[in-house]
Formats: sequence, structure tokens, C-alpha cells
Amino acid sequence: MKILFLDDYHIERIDNLARKMHQPERFPGNAVIRPEYRWENMTCQIRNTPVWDSEESVYKMIYAGKAEVLEQEQDVDQTGNAPKTIAVCYATSKDGVNWEKPFLGMYDYPGLNWDGTRIGTDNNIIRDGASLFTVSDPNAEDPKQRFKGVIYRDKALHPIASPDHIQWKELGYPPCPTADQAHFTYDAENGVFIATVKHAGPYDRSWFVTTSDDFQNWSEQIMVFHADQVDQENGFERLQRFFDDPAYLTPVYNRPEEWRTDVYNYPVFPYEGLYIGMPVMHHWSGKHPPLYENVDSRKSVELTCSRDLINWKRVANRALFLELAPVGDGANYDTGQIQNSNGPIVRGDNLYFYYSGLRARSSTVAESLNRGGLDGGAICMARLRIDGFVSLKGGIEPGSVTTKPVEIEGSKLHANLDAWRGEVRTEILDPEEDRPLSGFGLDESIPASVDDVDVPLRWKDQADLSSLLGRKVRLRFHLLHGELYAFWFE
Repeated sequence: MKILFLDDYHIERIDNLARKMHQPERFPGNAVIRPEYRWENMTCQIRNTPVWDSEESVYKMIYAGKAEVLEQEQDVDQTGNAPKTIAVCYATSKDGVNWEKPFLGMYDYPGLNWDGTRIGTDNNIIRDGASLFTVSDPNAEDPKQRFKGVIYRDKALHPIASPDHIQWKELGYPPCPTADQAHFTYDAENGVFIATVKHAGPYDRSWFVTTSDDFQNWSEQIMVFHADQVDQENGFERLQRFFDDPAYLTPVYNRPEEWRTDVYNYPVFPYEGLYIGMPVMHHWSGKHPPLYENVDSRKSVELTCSRDLINWKRVANRALFLELAPVGDGANYDTGQIQNSNGPIVRGDNLYFYYSGLRARSSTVAESLNRGGLDGGAICMARLRIDGFVSLKGGIEPGSVTTKPVEIEGSKLHANLDAWRGEVRTEILDPEEDRPLSGFGLDESIPASVDDVDVPLRWKDQADLSSLLGRKVRLRFHLLHGELYAFWFE
């Protein structure tokens, strides 16, 4: 198990180091799945992370395709909404980057092709309408339930299962109530299904957690996360940027008396012995006139972490993990709205984060009449160094971090670090006294001056840690012009 630095759970003391949030780098070209066919001509959106099918050696994705009904005149209502269809679509990929949309012959789509012929079943649609949230279950005993999920209907999540991630069957188990937005994931190591669901609470949208170890019976829903007054202050500052900085898309509506922040989405996922949350902070800029039934806004993503799914801590003083892109040359999709899936996939030395990127949160009636919603959203991807959420960073003066007592569980100590311009040295200390163990002091430590996700840490006269196996010790990492992301025994 790796030890990361999102919180102070394993930290006794930090001296002259900064805790730094690292943002994932957007994939070149911004989107990995974009509108291509008539049934997805407005947006492609994702809610759940692609799953790996080990039998077919391929990633499988469920996504939503939203389309304007182009055969009709644009009969928009007073708020600019036009007739739309929503389809649950399917895509596959060998590498998580290059995606195909295989035609399945499953769903009879009523629209027409560009040449006027009927589309029919020549599409990659699984079904219409309802949102699906899916996971792979490597612990499944029934091959017909290798993949599990929930389908949103009537303000509840209804359990479903599939042998292939294409053919889904409702299981008839009791549903899990939610207002509308929800997320679903699986902690395979502990055999726990996790749903985060939205209900009204402090500052409006608030988030509750419920779990199940049999996929039939769910625990009581407990409120675990909501906005607070600090979020209101942060939201004012972030919103103001979108009105002041011409590089970013300006919200359509600006009603300062209605500015506020709540939490639009709250996906969580297990990672190296803890749970990481990605709250999508929803900064209101003003309600839509004339009916005021919805809210114009901007969204930004932060990080939280928890050891028990109930008590959550903000990471790096609420620094931004993922934020909207500048408009640039118009190629970016994620300029108006971001909505995360429920966690990353691991590819080599990187984590791939998939999210829905929309060009705008709101449109005027004139823009809707002019079909401004076409090609309005895509599935974007951003890459992060593995374990790279947060680092402890040292500068031109020495700094250090000392851990609480940990048990040496392997004969080698490894670290994920970036010190190609400086160095990281390591002491192993007595758990009770502030002194190094013989042979494992600062002077015996061989400096690590590299940038790598897996660096063996060594001492001059010690081949490995075999003599210390099973002992409780404290570790002290000394950093000079370097960053430490994680460490572990192997």
C-alpha cells in the first residue's frame, strides 16, 4: 500500500515544505469522444469511468448522446430549450485514448441520416433516455453479473447487471433514492458498492453516501459533504474571473444578488487505502429569466479525501484540481461546464480522468434558434502522474517531512518523486526517539536526484531493509529542490 500526502493521516511533522496540488494535463485535442452522428449531434457526456473487460482486453464506455431533432422546426420555449432526444451509447478502446463506436443493431432510432434515409438500428445505442452508472465486478460469482450498475429513474437508482456491458437487466432489488444527480463506484478490494446521492441540505445541493456489500441492501444515507461559507467566498472570486478575464467564456446571466455556491456532483473512488472525492463546485451567476427555473453558473473541481467514507477532509486548502479551459481558438469543449466521471483508470505511469466538457452552461433564445447547441459538448480526458494528486515540495532551502510510526512491510523502500534539479535523502528513525537507526541516518542516505514514479531509496552500507522487517519506525524525508508524491515498502 502506498502512502500519499493528501491529508496528515501518516504525517507527524512538516518543516519548510509546501503541500502542492497538481492539476491533470488535458489530452491534446481536448476530447476523446465528440459528436459524430445524428443521435449525438449536440453533446456526448459521461458519468461513469470506462471499465476494463479482461476477457476481451478492451475498455468499455457507456455515455449519453444528446441530439436536437433536426427534422423539426426549432420550437424553443421561453428559456431557449428545444426538442431533444437522449440515447445511452456504447464505445470501446484498446488504450483509453482512441475510441470506436461499434454499431450494435439493438435500438431503433427514429431519426434520419443526412441523406434522408432512416437511421433505424444502424447505431451504437443501447437504449434511450435514462442515465446508467456502471462498474466492473471482479468478485462476481455469477458470470451474468460481471458488470453491475444502477439506472436512474423516478428519483431513484435501480440496480442492473450485465455479462458483457451491453445487455443490461434490472435485478428488481430495492432502489436507492436520490434527487437526480448521483455517482456509483465499487471498492473491489473491500467488496463494497458505493453510491453518492444528492438531496437538499445546507447551501442547497448536498451529498449523501450509502454503501452495500451484497448489491441488494443499502446502508442508511448519511450526509457527508456540502458547501460552506468559505466556498461562497471562493465562488465569488472564481466567478468574478469569468467576467473580468476575456480569455474565458463570460456567463450569459449576471445577477450578483443570486451569486452562491453549492456542490453539483460528488464522485468518489478508492485509491491506495483511502477514498478520494472530486466535488464539482457549482458557482451560480444568476437564474435564467423569464421562468427562472434553472441557473447559469461556472463549475470547478476540487479534491477531498476520507478513510471511512463518512468524514471527509478538504485537500490542499481547497485548491483547484480541474478548472474550465479558456476559449482559445474555439477548439476546446470544456469552456462552459465540467462534470466528472467517478474516478480515473490507470494506464502505465498515468491516471486518465474522463469528464464531460460543455462549451456553454447557458444559451440565449437567439442562440438556440440558430442551433447553437450543435457540437456543444464532448467527453474530454486529462492525464495525471500516477499518485500525483499532491506533493510535498521543497525549495532552495532544506525541508523535511517526518512520518508517524509505520511498520516496515517489505525489504525495500520506494518513492514517487521529482528531484532532478535537487535531491531527496531519507532517514529511518527510532519510533520513540528522534534519532536515526544505525546505518540508516542522513549521512548514510544516498541522494535521489531523479524524476521517476518508482525510485528505490538506498543507504551506503545497507543492501536493503531485511534487518528491519516487521519493526515500527518513523521515516524522515529531506527535500532540496524536490517533490515527494508517495512512498511504499516493497
